[in-house]
Amino acid sequence: FECKVFLTDAIEYFGGACGRCMVDNTSVIRLKGTGKDMVPVPEMVAFGERFDFAFAAHEVGDANRSAQVESHFKYAQKNFFAGRMFRDWDDGNAQARDWCDKVNAKYSSKLRSSRRELFAAERLVLRPLPDFIPEVYVLHQRIVDAEGFVGVRRNRYSVPYKLISRQMEVRESKERIDVFDGPRLVATHRRVVDPLD
Repeated sequence: FECKVFLTDAIEYFGGACGRCMVDNTSVIRLKGTGKDMVPVPEMVAFGERFDFAFAAHEVGDANRSAQVESHFKYAQKNFFAGRMFRDWDDGNAQARDWCDKVNAKYSSKLRSSRRELFAAERLVLRPLPDFIPEVYVLHQRIVDAEGFVGVRRNRYSVPYKLISRQMEVRESKERIDVFDGPRLVATHRRVVDPLD
């Protein structure tokens, strides 16, 4: 779920997707195998098809690819996170997006251009976004407890008390928790990211 939310946000931000999405050999996307023999989880294959791309995994021990990825994480850790404060996840993500835009607009002597200018040329070969991008969500079946709440990821969300002991369908999306009694929406809450118990 979190992986699909992240990738959807990224693809929408870039305005399209590459034909191949290279990943490490993570179990979030990988069903079995490694490197060129990696078989993705069917749910992630379907997700890739939505945006017209396929997942591929780099070979185990590919030091060059690993170093390329890890160097960007280290750069962000040392230059973005240091000394910053965030009100919440939304604020942290907004600050990160602004910081990335500024960093990518700077001229790079190594590249002899800014990353933004180089991306403008590469963007022309991205697979276009589909006409409709459905909201990413995961469904949960929950029984309303004796206090009128349903639990999702160690957080409790209120439901009308008349529904106590009834089974509900709970739709968790990036920003909301929607509770349905059959086809009827009975409660909506802002999704709490951190488990507050």
